[in-house]
Amino acid sequence: MQIPWRAAPRAALSSPLTLLVSLVTALLIGFVVAAAVMHSAASGSAAVDYQQDRLCAEALHPSVESAVNHRDIAAVVTGINGAVPDHPKLIGTYTRERRTDFGGPQTYAKFGYRPGATDHLKVLEGGAKDGLWVPKSIADTVGLGLGGRGMGGRLPPVTAIYEDVRDPLPAWWCSERHFVVPNVLDRDELSTAVVWMPSFESFAALPEEVGGPTDVTVRFPAAEPRTVDEARALLTAGTARIAPLKDFGRVVSPLVLPVDNAARTVVNVRSAILGLTLISLLIGLAGVATVTAQWAQRRHRELRLLWVRGAGPVALGGRAVLELGLPLVVGGVAGLGVARLLLPVYAPSVALPPGTTTTAALAVLVVVVLALAVTGVTAALRAHRLFQVAARGDRVRRVLAALPWELGTAGLAVWAWDRVRHSGLATTEKIGDLPRIDATALAFPLLVVLTAALVTARLARWALAASHRVSLWSRPAAQLAIRRLAAASGPVTGVLLVGVLAVGTIAVGTAIAGSQRTALEVKSGMYTGANSVAQVDPGLTELPDSLRGRATLVGFVKQNDRTALVVDPRTFRDGAFPFEVDPALLTRPLRVGDAPRREISLPGLPPLNPDAHVPSFPKLGTSGWVVPVDRIADRDDVGSWYVWSNLPLGELTGALADAGVPYRNVVEKAKAVQGLPFLTIQWTFGFVTAIGAVLAVVAAIALLLAVEVRRRQNAVSGAFSTRMGLRPAALLRSHLLELGALAAAAVAIGSTASALGSGATVPRLDPAPRLTPGPQVPDPVPLLGATVVGGVLVVLVAAWIAVRSVRSARIGELIRG
Repeated sequence: MQIPWRAAPRAALSSPLTLLVSLVTALLIGFVVAAAVMHSAASGSAAVDYQQDRLCAEALHPSVESAVNHRDIAAVVTGINGAVPDHPKLIGTYTRERRTDFGGPQTYAKFGYRPGATDHLKVLEGGAKDGLWVPKSIADTVGLGLGGRGMGGRLPPVTAIYEDVRDPLPAWWCSERHFVVPNVLDRDELSTAVVWMPSFESFAALPEEVGGPTDVTVRFPAAEPRTVDEARALLTAGTARIAPLKDFGRVVSPLVLPVDNAARTVVNVRSAILGLTLISLLIGLAGVATVTAQWAQRRHRELRLLWVRGAGPVALGGRAVLELGLPLVVGGVAGLGVARLLLPVYAPSVALPPGTTTTAALAVLVVVVLALAVTGVTAALRAHRLFQVAARGDRVRRVLAALPWELGTAGLAVWAWDRVRHSGLATTEKIGDLPRIDATALAFPLLVVLTAALVTARLARWALAASHRVSLWSRPAAQLAIRRLAAASGPVTGVLLVGVLAVGTIAVGTAIAGSQRTALEVKSGMYTGANSVAQVDPGLTELPDSLRGRATLVGFVKQNDRTALVVDPRTFRDGAFPFEVDPALLTRPLRVGDAPRREISLPGLPPLNPDAHVPSFPKLGTSGWVVPVDRIADRDDVGSWYVWSNLPLGELTGALADAGVPYRNVVEKAKAVQGLPFLTIQWTFGFVTAIGAVLAVVAAIALLLAVEVRRRQNAVSGAFSTRMGLRPAALLRSHLLELGALAAAAVAIGSTASALGSGATVPRLDPAPRLTPGPQVPDPVPLLGATVVGGVLVVLVAAWIAVRSVRSARIGELIRG
C-alpha cells in the first residue's frame, strides 16, 4: 500500500472553499481555547486592579506604624534605617495635638515631618523649604503670616502657608490619612492639620511642650502590582522585608486578603467557563469532522481510484490530513493570535501573568493535534464505510443519533438547578472574603439552552423525515423549500443545533452579566444613598450655591437597630440616588419596609407611627423611618448630618471647601460595596457572551457552507424549476423561506430557552442579598433586535448565493456532470 501524498498540496488548492472553511474552523476553536486560558488569568489581574483601586497604593507594601516618646524619636528612626537598609523607605513622624503659641489667639497644632511632604502640598503664600509650612486653617485662626515664629521664637520661621489636605486624598497622602486629615467635626476641637517641619533634625528638636507621644509610620514605596503573581510576590517580599520591624509596632498588610480573593477569582472563573469551553471545543471538532466529510464527498472519485490502486482507509485518512492539515495548523496559530489581539474586547484586563501565553499556545497545540486526528479518523472511517462496508450503512451514526442526549443534559440541568437553589452563592464566614461560587450552579442556564438545542435538533430531524407527507404545491416556493430542507436533514439539524446554542448562549451571557453590573450599581447607590456623601456640621442649613440642584442635606439617626433619615422634600431628589417614590410622600413621615407598625421614639425626632409606607428607601434599605425636616424641633438633636450629592466625590468636597464648609467622613458609591463577587460573575458570563459570538460565527459559516456544498443540487433543481415556469421572485422566496425558517427557529428557541434559564437564575445569583434591590433581568429587546438583524443579513447572503448559483448554471453541463 502506497500513501498517496505527492499530489496532496496541489490537489488541496482545487477546493479553496474547503481550505478556507478548515482554516476558519481551526481559528475559532483555537480562539476559544486560548481565550479561555487568557480570560481566566486576566480575571485575576482585574481582581487585583479592582481591589488595589479601593486600597491605598502607598500602603500596598506591608508597613509598620507605632507610637513612641518624642525624646526617643531620633534613636527610633536610626534603628529603623539600620534594620531595613536595603530598600527605600518613607518614614513619617507626627506629634499629637498640643496647645501651641503662635503669637496670637491660642490654638492647637500638631507637627510632622515626612520626606517630600512639601512637594505634595498646594502653596498659597511663600514656598521656601527652610522653615515651617503652616496650614491655612491654623494661619487664619491665629492671624499667622510669613516670617512669624511660634513658641516665643523657639520654632523656625514660617516660610509657606499651604492649603489644607482634604478628602479625597491624592495617592501620595492616602496612607497617612489618619494623621494629616483633621476631624474638623470633632466637638472637642483638638484635631488640626499638620505644621510641617523643614527637616527631621528640626522635628526631633521640637520643644518639649509640643512633643510628647509621637506617631511613626514606615512605608515602602513599590510599583503597583498588575497581576496575581506580582501581588503575591510583593506581599511575600514585603513581609520578609519588615520582619526585623515586627517588634517595633503594628504591622499593616492590606494585600493579604486581596491576593487570596484574586487567586480565588481565577479559580472561580476558570471552573465556571471550563464546561462551556469543552462544549465549544466539541462543536468545533464536530465542525472539523463535517468539513472532512464534505472534503471526502468532493474527492469521492479520486478516493475510489486510490482505493482501487491499493490505498487503505489509513492511507486515505493520511491524505485528508496532508490536504487539510496546513489550514488547520495555520488556523490554530491564527486563533491564538486573535485571542491575544482581542484580549481587551473580551477579557476584564489586558495584564497577563508570565507564562499565560505559553500555556495558551500549548492548549492550542493540543487542540490542533486533536483536529488533525479527527480529520484523519473521519476520512478513514468514511473510506471504510464507502469502500469496505457500504452495505451495512452507518450504524454508529444511527446509534449516536438515536441516543437521548437531551435527557442527559436535562438531568444535569435539574441537578444544577438544585445547586442554584441551595448553594449557588455560599457566603463565607470570613469578613471581606469572596462567596464561594458554584460552577455547576452557574451552568444551569447554559444547560437549559443546550437541552433546548438538542430537543430542537431531534424534533427537526423527525419533522424533516415526515415532511414528504406535506403537499403544498399550490405554494411552490414553500414546497420546494421543505423538500430542500428534507434532502439535507443532516446539515440542517446541525446548523439549527449550533444556531440555537449561539443565540441562547449570547442571550444568557448578556442577561446575567448585565444583571450583575446593574445590581452592583443600584445596590451601591441604595447603600450609600447618593453618588457621594460627606458629613457636615448640624449648623449647615443651606447648601452652597455651587451645589444647588445637585445635592441635599440629610439627617441620620440611629438607636440600636432602629434607623431614621431626616430629609428635605424640596431638594432630596436632587442629590439622592434615583429611585421610584412619589415626591408627595416625602412631605410626611414614612415607614420603610418591615419597620414595626407601632409608635416609636428616636433621639431628636417626634414620636413616629406613620401611615404612609414605601418598600425601600436609600440608605435605609428595607427597614426604617423617613421624617421631613420641618417636623424637627432642633437640628442639633439629630445624630449627624450629611450632604448627599449626585456629583463625583472630588467635586462635592471641592465645592464644600470653596464655600468654607467643614466636612468629614466622606463616602463614594463606587467604593462603598465590595463589588468583586458581582464582577466575578459578570466576567464569567462576559466570556460566555464571547463564546456565543463564536458559535454564531460557526452557525453562519455552517449555513453558508451548506448552501455552497449543495450548489450543484440547487442549481439543477432551480434550473429545472425555472424552466418549468417558476418565476425568479418565487425562487428567491423559496430560498428565503428555507433559510429564514432555520434562522427564525434558532432565534425563537434560543431566546426562549435563555429567557427561561436566565429568568430563574438571575434573582438567585445575588452576592449581597442583605442589600436591596436584588438582581433583575435586563431588557432583552435591544439584544433580540440585534440578533434578528444579524440573522436576516446571514439569510440574505445565503439566499443570494443559492439564487446566483441557479442563474449562472449551464443546464447542459450540469446534466452531463
